Order: sequence, then C-alpha cells, then structure tokens
Amino acid sequence: MNLRQFLMVCASALALCLGPPALAQKAQVPFVRLEDLEIDPTQLEGFKAAAREHAVATLRMERGVLALHAAAEKGNPARIRVFEMYAGESAYQAHLRTPHFQRFRSSTAKGVLARRTYDAVPVLLGAKPRLPAKALVRIAELEIDPAQLEAYKAAVTEEIETSIRIEAGVLAIYSVALKENPTHLRFFEIYADEQAYRQHLESPHFKKYVDVTRSMITARRLFETEPLSLSAKPR
Repeated sequence: MNLRQFLMVCASALALCLGPPALAQKAQVPFVRLEDLEIDPTQLEGFKAAAREHAVATLRMERGVLALHAAAEKGNPARIRVFEMYAGESAYQAHLRTPHFQRFRSSTAKGVLARRTYDAVPVLLGAKPRLPAKALVRIAELEIDPAQLEAYKAAVTEEIETSIRIEAGVLAIYSVALKENPTHLRFFEIYADEQAYRQHLESPHFKKYVDVTRSMITARRLFETEPLSLSAKPR
C-alpha cells in the first residue's frame, strides 16, 4: 500500500467513526397544539386571570415551552382559542406534569364547558424576535383543495416570510395544518395594531398571495378576537 492509498483508508475510517454531522445537528420541529374552549360565562373572568397567571409561570419556568397564546372571539367572549408551541412533544408531555399546570387545570375545570384539542403540523411559524404583551389578533380557518395543497403551502410560505421580514407591524403569522385533516389549515396572526393589519392587507405581497391562491381555497372562516394572553420566548 502506497502513501496515497493509506491516507484514503484513514480518511474513510474517520468518516465512518464521526458519521454525517447533519444528522446529529438536525433541528427539531416544534410541537403545536390548538384548543377551542367554551367557558361558563359566570366564570369567565376567573378563567382569564388563571390563564394569564399560568402563562407567566410556564414561560418563566419551562425551557421547552416556546409560546402560549390565547384569544377570545369578538361577539362570543366565552369562546377561547389557544395556540401552544413547544420545542418538541417531550416538552409538551413534561409541561402536563408540572405543578403549575396541574393547579391551573384543576382550578378551571368546572368553568370549561367544552374543549376541542387538535394536534397540528407546522406549515410556517413566522414571528418577530420579540412579541408585545398586547396586540391585535386575527384567526383564520381555511380548507384547501387537496390537489393544490402543496402549491398553496408554497404560496403562503412566501407570503408569511415576506410579511415578517419587511412589515414592522406584522409580529407573527403561525400557519399550521391539522394533523388528522391536513387540508384544513389554521392561522394565528398577531399585528401591532389595527393600522398594521390594514396595511398588511394592502401590501403587494399579500395581494399577490390572494390572487395566486384564489382557486386553491375551498372554504374560509375569519375571526376577530380580543387577546387574552400573548406569551412567547424571545427568539
């Protein structure tokens, strides 16, 4: 064996020992859960106070919890929409075992008349590095033509990325697909204020998105909300 062959053998052995670095460093996809809650109107204020306290404790004490957002539908304040984002499913399971979550769940159980929970798969989770405690929140529920689903995801990904990058008033647009029904998409959108939201609707990139996806969307429901709690770790 000459020197060149010897060096090649050594390099191959080293590569086998180290393995591909990309596999070891692969980023974990956030775990997202959505909840639709119906609250007893007579216990609504107590539920809101408990939810805010729980969100503050969770973000302070749990490293794996990335965001806890809740908003009440305008005109139906007893219906609460919740968006939860964790570093992974194990972080979510750990959250369920914490004393502060157990206290929150037990103290509010009687006030929750109905609960619907959804596992969700991220399409794009776009957000500014920091979110304010108060902002304007809009929620959208879309159904997409299955034959055009991938094209729709590409279009909405481009629109969200552009909005977050160039619009100061667009603070977050979280787009997810329901795990059990991937053509049903949910959006939890956070804007600095009403003016920022209106400016977003008039932006060229949003108008392009509307034009491109017009034939892809088979059903749409939009909700104005009153934010209850917006809690997220700085990125």
